[in-house]
Amino acid sequence: MSKTIKENFEDLSTTAQDYIESSIAYYRLDFFKKATKVAADSAHKLIIAFFLLIALLFLSVALSIYLGVLLDSVALGYFIVGAFYLIVMVVCAVTMKPILQKIILTRASISFFNDKKDSSINDLTPPPHESESI
Repeated sequence: MSKTIKENFEDLSTTAQDYIESSIAYYRLDFFKKATKVAADSAHKLIIAFFLLIALLFLSVALSIYLGVLLDSVALGYFIVGAFYLIVMVVCAVTMKPILQKIILTRASISFFNDKKDSSINDLTPPPHESESI
Protein backbone atom coordinates (compact mmCIF):
# COMPACT_ATOMS: atom_id res chain seq x y z
CA MET A 1 0.00 0.00 0.00
CA SER A 2 1.45 3.32 -1.07
CA LYS A 3 1.59 6.28 1.28
CA THR A 4 0.12 9.59 0.28
CA ILE A 5 2.20 12.70 -0.04
CA LYS A 6 0.65 14.04 3.15
CA GLU A 7 1.67 10.90 5.13
CA ASN A 8 5.19 11.05 3.69
CA PHE A 9 5.45 14.73 4.65
CA GLU A 10 4.21 13.98 8.18
CA ASP A 11 6.78 11.18 8.52
CA LEU A 12 9.49 13.50 7.24
CA SER A 13 8.39 16.22 9.65
CA THR A 14 8.39 13.81 12.61
CA THR A 15 11.80 12.42 11.64
CA ALA A 16 13.25 15.90 11.25
CA GLN A 17 11.84 16.99 14.61
CA ASP A 18 13.28 13.88 16.30
CA TYR A 19 16.65 14.56 14.67
CA ILE A 20 16.68 18.19 15.85
CA GLU A 21 15.69 17.22 19.39
CA SER A 22 18.36 14.51 19.61
CA SER A 23 20.97 16.87 18.12
CA ILE A 24 20.13 19.51 20.73
CA ALA A 25 20.38 16.91 23.50
CA TYR A 26 23.70 15.67 22.12
CA TYR A 27 25.25 19.12 21.93
CA ARG A 28 24.00 20.00 25.41
CA LEU A 29 25.70 16.87 26.76
CA ASP A 30 28.84 17.61 24.76
CA PHE A 31 28.94 21.17 26.14
CA PHE A 32 28.39 19.85 29.68
CA LYS A 33 31.28 17.40 29.25
CA LYS A 34 33.61 20.11 27.96
CA ALA A 35 32.55 22.63 30.60
CA THR A 36 33.12 20.04 33.32
CA LYS A 37 36.57 19.28 31.92
CA VAL A 38 37.46 22.99 31.88
CA ALA A 39 36.17 23.40 35.46
CA ALA A 40 38.16 20.38 36.67
CA ASP A 41 41.32 21.62 34.95
CA SER A 42 40.83 25.09 36.44
CA ALA A 43 40.27 23.70 39.94
CA HIS A 44 43.39 21.55 39.61
CA LYS A 45 45.49 24.51 38.54
CA LEU A 46 44.08 26.70 41.34
CA ILE A 47 44.97 24.08 43.97
CA ILE A 48 48.51 23.81 42.62
CA ALA A 49 48.81 27.61 42.50
CA PHE A 50 47.60 27.85 46.11
CA PHE A 51 50.29 25.48 47.37
CA LEU A 52 52.95 27.18 45.25
CA LEU A 53 51.88 30.51 46.74
CA ILE A 54 52.19 29.12 50.28
CA ALA A 55 55.66 27.77 49.43
CA LEU A 56 56.64 31.13 47.96
CA LEU A 57 55.41 32.86 51.11
CA PHE A 58 57.57 30.70 53.37
CA LEU A 59 60.59 31.02 51.08
CA SER A 60 60.14 34.82 51.01
CA VAL A 61 59.98 35.02 54.80
CA ALA A 62 63.07 32.83 55.06
CA LEU A 63 64.93 34.96 52.51
CA SER A 64 63.86 38.14 54.31
CA ILE A 65 65.14 36.84 57.63
CA TYR A 66 68.38 35.61 56.03
CA LEU A 67 68.99 38.99 54.34
CA GLY A 68 68.10 40.74 57.59
CA VAL A 69 70.69 38.72 59.48
CA LEU A 70 73.32 39.42 56.80
CA LEU A 71 72.56 43.16 56.86
CA ASP A 72 72.08 43.32 60.66
CA SER A 73 68.53 44.65 60.13
CA VAL A 74 65.58 42.26 59.77
CA ALA A 75 63.38 45.15 58.62
CA LEU A 76 65.81 45.90 55.79
CA GLY A 77 65.65 42.24 54.72
CA TYR A 78 61.84 42.42 54.54
CA PHE A 79 62.06 45.73 52.70
CA ILE A 80 64.44 44.29 50.06
CA VAL A 81 62.23 41.25 49.43
CA GLY A 82 59.10 43.44 49.33
CA ALA A 83 60.74 45.84 46.87
CA PHE A 84 61.75 42.89 44.69
CA TYR A 85 58.12 41.69 44.57
CA LEU A 86 56.92 45.22 43.74
CA ILE A 87 59.37 45.39 40.82
CA VAL A 88 58.25 41.94 39.60
CA MET A 89 54.59 43.04 39.91
CA VAL A 90 55.17 46.20 37.85
CA VAL A 91 57.03 44.27 35.15
CA CYS A 92 54.26 41.64 35.03
CA ALA A 93 51.52 44.29 34.93
CA VAL A 94 53.16 46.01 31.99
CA THR A 95 54.23 43.01 29.91
CA MET A 96 52.25 39.91 30.87
CA LYS A 97 48.66 40.77 29.84
CA PRO A 98 48.96 39.99 26.08
CA ILE A 99 51.17 36.98 26.76
CA LEU A 100 48.75 35.54 29.31
CA GLN A 101 45.77 36.18 27.03
CA LYS A 102 47.44 34.27 24.21
CA ILE A 103 48.46 31.36 26.46
CA ILE A 104 45.05 31.09 28.12
CA LEU A 105 43.18 31.38 24.81
CA THR A 106 45.37 28.72 23.21
CA ARG A 107 45.10 26.26 26.09
CA ALA A 108 41.38 26.82 26.58
CA SER A 109 40.80 26.33 22.85
CA ILE A 110 42.77 23.10 22.86
CA SER A 111 40.95 21.89 25.94
CA PHE A 112 37.51 22.94 24.72
CA PHE A 113 37.60 22.29 20.96
CA ASN A 114 40.32 19.68 20.37
CA ASP A 115 39.35 16.95 22.78
CA LYS A 116 41.24 14.33 20.72
CA LYS A 117 41.82 11.73 23.41
CA ASP A 118 38.15 11.54 24.43
CA SER A 119 36.37 11.86 21.10
CA SER A 120 36.78 11.32 17.42
CA ILE A 121 35.12 12.79 14.35
CA ASN A 122 32.45 10.08 14.56
CA ASP A 123 31.50 11.29 18.03
CA LEU A 124 30.80 14.78 16.74
CA THR A 125 27.94 13.74 14.49
CA PRO A 126 24.70 12.60 16.08
CA PRO A 127 23.75 9.01 15.37
CA PRO A 128 21.35 8.50 12.45
CA HIS A 129 17.72 7.83 13.22
CA GLU A 130 15.91 4.81 11.98
CA SER A 131 13.08 5.87 9.74
CA GLU A 132 10.78 4.21 7.34
CA SER A 133 11.78 4.42 3.73
CA ILE A 134 9.82 6.92 1.76
